[in-house]
Amino acid sequence: MKYKVLHVFSSYSMGGAEKSMLFLASSLDKSQRCENIVAVPGDSKLFKESVQKNLKTITFKATNSFDLLGILKLIKIIKKYSINIVHVHQGKLYWTSLAAKLFCRNIKVIFHRRQDTRHGIISRNHYRFTDAVIAVSKSVANGLIKYEKVLPDKIKVVYNGVDFDKFSDSVYFDDIIREYNLQDKTVVGTVGAIVDFKGKGQIYLVEAAKFLRKDYPNLRYLIVGSGKGFKEQKAYAENLKIEDIVYFVGYQKQVQKFISAMDIFCLLSWDTEGMPNVVIEAQALKKPVIVTSIGGNPESFIAGTTGIMIEPSNYVQVAQAIKKLVDNPDIAKQIGNAGKQFVEKNFSIEKMVKSTLAIYEQVMR
Repeated sequence: MKYKVLHVFSSYSMGGAEKSMLFLASSLDKSQRCENIVAVPGDSKLFKESVQKNLKTITFKATNSFDLLGILKLIKIIKKYSINIVHVHQGKLYWTSLAAKLFCRNIKVIFHRRQDTRHGIISRNHYRFTDAVIAVSKSVANGLIKYEKVLPDKIKVVYNGVDFDKFSDSVYFDDIIREYNLQDKTVVGTVGAIVDFKGKGQIYLVEAAKFLRKDYPNLRYLIVGSGKGFKEQKAYAENLKIEDIVYFVGYQKQVQKFISAMDIFCLLSWDTEGMPNVVIEAQALKKPVIVTSIGGNPESFIAGTTGIMIEPSNYVQVAQAIKKLVDNPDIAKQIGNAGKQFVEKNFSIEKMVKSTLAIYEQVMR
C-alpha cells in the first residue's frame, strides 16, 4: 500500500529541524513508497524551500497548540487529500494534530522529536495519544522515557540521513578561500544558529581564538550562522581585538562550501542538542571534529577516533583540542578519513528512509 503522509510544521524559519523535515519528505518521495505532502505557512522560507525541492506543498499554520482555526484547517486538509498519516515535526502542533484525529478517526499521528526538551505535566500527556514517536537520537529517546514518561515501545530512534553527494570531496570552495584571504592558513570553523550571546557555543570558539592568537598566528576562524546574538558575538570579538582573524559570515545556504574550507570543525553546544546534522556533514567532508558531550552529540561521532570530545562551556578545552590537531596534522588527517567511513556507514539516506517506512507500516497495521 502506498500511504499518503502529511508533514506538518508551522514554522517561518529555515533552521536545522526545518531542513531535516524537508530532506526526509524529499527522500521518502524518491522512494516512491508513500506520497508526501508538506503543510507549512504559505509566506514562510520553509514554504519556498519546499516548493524548490519539488515537494507537493500546501499552506497551513497554527499559532498555538489549540488554535481552533488551525485545527479546522488541518481537518480540512486531511479529508481533502485522504491522508493516512500525519507526521508532526513541531511540538506546538502535537495537540493540534491529536485534536484533528478526533474528527478523522482513520488517521495515524506520529510525533518527530528532535530536541531533548521538557514539557509540563499537562502538555506531556499528548504522548499518550500519539501512535508513535520518532526520536533523532538515543539521548532524546532516553529523555522522553525518563522525563516525559513515554512508553519505551512507542519510541523509535531514527538517525538523520545525509546526502553524501552534496557533502563530498568535489565541493568547490576556492571562492571562500579567496574572499577571506585564507590561503596558507589553518581554518577552524563552526556552523549553527546564534540565538543569543552564547548561541551554539560559538562564543567559546571566539575565546579560544583569543587564547591561541599569540602562539598560533596562522589560525583563522569561520563562524557560519545568524540570529539575535550575531551582533553581540561579533562585538565581543571586536572587544577582544581578534576581528581580523575571526570572520562572522552570517547565514549561508551552501553551508557545505564553508565546511569544506575548514581544516577543523567544532560544534560547541552548551545546553541541549538532539542530533547535530552539521557534525555528521563535517565528517562526510573528512573534517576532524571537536564536539561537546551535550545531548545526542556523542552519538554523532566516535570520540578519540573521528574527533575529540570536550566538556561544554570550556574555551580552554576548545583551545587544547585545536592545538592537538594543528600540532599533529597526520593524526588530524587520519581522524578525518575515519569520520567519513563512520558517517557513511551509520547515517545514509537509505537507512533513514527504511527505518521511517517501517514505522509507517507498523502504525498502519
